[in-house]
Amino acid sequence: MYKKVDAPQQLFGSVAVASSFAPADLGVAFASCPDIHNSLYSFDLLYNIPGTLTTPLRPKMTGTSSTKPRVPQPGIWAPSITFFDPATDELDLASQAKYFQYLSQHLTGLVILGTNAETFLLTREERATLVKTARDAVGPDYPLMAGVGGHSTKQVLEYISDAAKAQADYVLVLPCAYFGKATSPKVIGNFYDEVAAKSPLPIVIYNFPGVCNGVDLDSDTIAALAQKHQNIVGVKLTCASVAKITRLSATLPAETFSVFGGQSDFLLGGLASGSAGCIAAFGNVFPKTIRHIYELYVSGKHAEALKLHRSAALVEGVTSKGAIAFTKFATSITSARSAGVEGAEEKLRPRRPYEPPSDADKEAIRQKMQDLIKVEDSL
Repeated sequence: MYKKVDAPQQLFGSVAVASSFAPADLGVAFASCPDIHNSLYSFDLLYNIPGTLTTPLRPKMTGTSSTKPRVPQPGIWAPSITFFDPATDELDLASQAKYFQYLSQHLTGLVILGTNAETFLLTREERATLVKTARDAVGPDYPLMAGVGGHSTKQVLEYISDAAKAQADYVLVLPCAYFGKATSPKVIGNFYDEVAAKSPLPIVIYNFPGVCNGVDLDSDTIAALAQKHQNIVGVKLTCASVAKITRLSATLPAETFSVFGGQSDFLLGGLASGSAGCIAAFGNVFPKTIRHIYELYVSGKHAEALKLHRSAALVEGVTSKGAIAFTKFATSITSARSAGVEGAEEKLRPRRPYEPPSDADKEAIRQKMQDLIKVEDSL
């Protein structure tokens, strides 16, 4: 039902430590014609209307106790990072709001309180505040998914309640796996059964062995949960398994279940196998570039997409997969500045007690990013 894998768990280490970590999406929408937009969305997993990208719309939520909720839109989503006041280590909500608003102009949807948000370093009140800040910043129609990871079913249900009150559209749910050896198939099944039965919001399963003591949900387990519960509407695979994407897309219709890769460096492999796109940390650093790769692919320009995808993957290996601290530093150079956040590097230091990259690591990141920054700025 599941397997345990050895996965590096150093999320704040040096460039030399390659964690399995990474965690983003996009859609073309008719901002003035929501009915047309939603018809197109439901028509095809890989809908794409040539033309200028406008602000993506939040899909109509049709879920009730007896109907299937709308699945998350296909494209590029980013698990947003968190800004802190460098003097107090408190949330910097003004900078956060600017950043949410900027990303919402370039991506399909945002994940608030994903792994990259340093969610397990936040209080319950801070978690709820971030979701509310995001909703206020991006408006009522933009798709938001809230991470609700916790160590018990009760805790997760409390976080889901908070997310619903803050007007999230979906919740991203890790298995409870603090006690890894005790996280049996029965424990996993019971957990998702109860959460699915009680959640007021549609659920996206989050499979990330690197932060779950090696607990790795297999495709049979994920498919069985989705077939059992109508409000389980997707999965984020930060296990980096294209094979799982293939099996899940062959088993579950795209109209009722979205399969997202958890990194952007296998975006094209995932799309070719049936994914809806990705939810990737690299979307924080180069949102327009990753969106452009997606757009190129779904419009049939596969060779052009692959060329840019390869270049981006080499940069992602340094900026996103080494550590959260590296993603935050890289973002301070790119999209945080574009969002108008002043003093971004200091505000994007990891929350204490974790450390920012060394000066040598920062210089390595800057050098690796130079060419892709030119691409990002051109889009």
